[in-house]
Amino acid sequence: MTLLHRSLVAIAISASLAGCYTDTEATVPMPENPEPLLPLPAEEISLEIGDSIVNAMKESVVITTLEGEEKRVNVETFKGIEYATQTRFEHSEYAPLADEVDATEFGYACMQNRATAQTQDEDCLNLNIWRPAGVDAGEDLPVYVFIHGGDFEYGSGSEALVHGDTVVAQGRDDGKPFIYVSLNYRLGALGTQWVEGSKVDGNYGLGDQKRALEWVHNNIASFGGAIDNVTVIGQGSGAMSVGFLQQDESIAGEGKYFQRAIMQSNPYGFEYPSYRVAKANSERMQEIVEEVMEENPSLISPEHDLNIIMQAQAKSLGGVEQLKNWLTRSLPIDIPSIPGVFPGGIPSDNTPMSSLMPFAPYIKCDSWLGTCLKDAKTPIESGLSVKTVLGTNANETNGSGMLFRVTFLIPFIIENWPDSTTSKEPAKMAQELIEWLNYEHNVALVENKLISMTEDDFSAELTMPKTAYSAVTSLFFGLKLSIEDDEGEEGVLSCFDEDSETLEMIECVVSKVDISGQPEIQDALNLKDFSPSSEADLGSAIDNMKQFGTLLNDTLFDGPARHMAANSTETATLYRFDKKPSFNMWNYNTAQDEETGEYSELSILDLFKTIGCISGACNGSELPFMFNKAVRFDGSEIHPNTGEKALMNEMSRLWFSEELFTNYQYSDSADNVLVIEAEGFSDTTTYDWDYVTNPGVDPKLRQGRLTGLEEQGLMPWQWYLN
Repeated sequence: MTLLHRSLVAIAISASLAGCYTDTEATVPMPENPEPLLPLPAEEISLEIGDSIVNAMKESVVITTLEGEEKRVNVETFKGIEYATQTRFEHSEYAPLADEVDATEFGYACMQNRATAQTQDEDCLNLNIWRPAGVDAGEDLPVYVFIHGGDFEYGSGSEALVHGDTVVAQGRDDGKPFIYVSLNYRLGALGTQWVEGSKVDGNYGLGDQKRALEWVHNNIASFGGAIDNVTVIGQGSGAMSVGFLQQDESIAGEGKYFQRAIMQSNPYGFEYPSYRVAKANSERMQEIVEEVMEENPSLISPEHDLNIIMQAQAKSLGGVEQLKNWLTRSLPIDIPSIPGVFPGGIPSDNTPMSSLMPFAPYIKCDSWLGTCLKDAKTPIESGLSVKTVLGTNANETNGSGMLFRVTFLIPFIIENWPDSTTSKEPAKMAQELIEWLNYEHNVALVENKLISMTEDDFSAELTMPKTAYSAVTSLFFGLKLSIEDDEGEEGVLSCFDEDSETLEMIECVVSKVDISGQPEIQDALNLKDFSPSSEADLGSAIDNMKQFGTLLNDTLFDGPARHMAANSTETATLYRFDKKPSFNMWNYNTAQDEETGEYSELSILDLFKTIGCISGACNGSELPFMFNKAVRFDGSEIHPNTGEKALMNEMSRLWFSEELFTNYQYSDSADNVLVIEAEGFSDTTTYDWDYVTNPGVDPKLRQGRLTGLEEQGLMPWQWYLN
């Protein structure tokens, strides 16, 4: 017992005795838990910003210092400022700061098939600014601009999780003040629409982000920000957006609109839709719109156009629709029009990945003399153009929407087939699945099966049979077509029976046609770390699921991020968020009730994410720590433990600091990675990270899985993104 402890005990005993033997109160009070410090009420203020009068809010924020002391700090919040105007299916136009601006409330959220804290509307191109109270124009504070994630389908810059009040207040109290900006951009079918032409594109959401950065560049100095010290941050699809922005010379060239970038969970191994696939996507979307109009004749009138689009978008994002698209795109051929199955035909890229994130930006077409010749460069080909921090979470694919929505439906379908297929040939399995899903009875069977399952049932059955594991892995990365003519020479397949209801080929001038998995995937499955386990017991089936997730983490997220950092001409910091939270960021009750319009129904697609994020740091798990916000994606409260609160306090300070860029610069030879797993993380860096963190079982991977996969030529930039 320490001297202090003994003294406190003695005082307490003396006080108790005094209370027992006298008629007076004890002179030494018992220890009490202090009341938590509460923020003061917000107040409206009117400020002169440049040539404008802006009504904003002065808000009191309670922060905890690194020493554990609670303090109130004042910040000023400018909400819902319009940065651009939009017309449906056209690129937005820059909107200057008006003479008088009401910035006291958040603006509309962009249209999406999710619940949002703010009302949704097409006129949603607004941004929010948080700055320390009392800042004057010309103070040249660093500026951070945040682009939210959400698979290019959902999200908002005004959701509670990404508010900048806490981090800005911390910066002020620490003597490192800065300004934080969040923004909205168009999503879903309204944010990405194929446009014919080699010098134009329909990536409207990306265009909105560019207009927001232009607005910040033109106006932030009036708020006290430095136009030459702007860091753009993106998480998930926001990070993917930053990858596109970095390759745009008009935005990032010579640090025009931003000089640094932070990309959190950017799947650089993702294959974005090509120009021609984007065209097919838009044509399919139009078919779905027509289907919705036929099902709901009352929605055909012009005033209901937006409802039609949103209903069609919801239908296109359904698991079965995406599963069909993914399966057909897995085949290494351009499928022609097949009556009753795929009326418009479906072209295929190297992989079917774009069907798993259908509203991701598409790659524009390079042209020569007005003719579209080939796709422009992808972000991974373009590299990093500014100083960049990039990294991943330990279990990205456990909750990544583009994966769980589709690929993990297949084991359930196989389990529910009356005559389950035993085919190990991916092409045959794909065709059988497509044919099976063309019957409404079968679709209803699967949906009812999933809806009736409890969360515990779902978690227990989240397994991957051996036959499905090999096929799904091959289908995910796309199949390879080999054709030989009578002389044994390779040929080109271009003949199908368009009258057939299946994908049967008619007789061609070839003697041998073989559809199989890509050789790179076959090589990966031959490595001990990824080879299929036996189906003899549940544990082995679960191992198959884990191996599938590990392969996708390695090839879509970790390997490409490390490759970008190692090969960048700009300085880069590579991080890894490895903290398993005690809380789950996801909430699967996000489906809309058709009768009430409320988002309170069970969403099967988000259920996959929720279950996947029960263990490990999945996609988005770092956000509460980055913003020091104890809330989920949907704004509901979480209850972090003491260690997590300390980590939130520390990480949120480092993330918005110069030190993040200067103290942890990546070196290919040292393979030094900033690993975040507990408080105190910023004092150390893991060297030889791949060797230490990702040791492989197979001899070819024992120097680290990422190193081994690259040495074997199995990383995406070595084959399907080449």
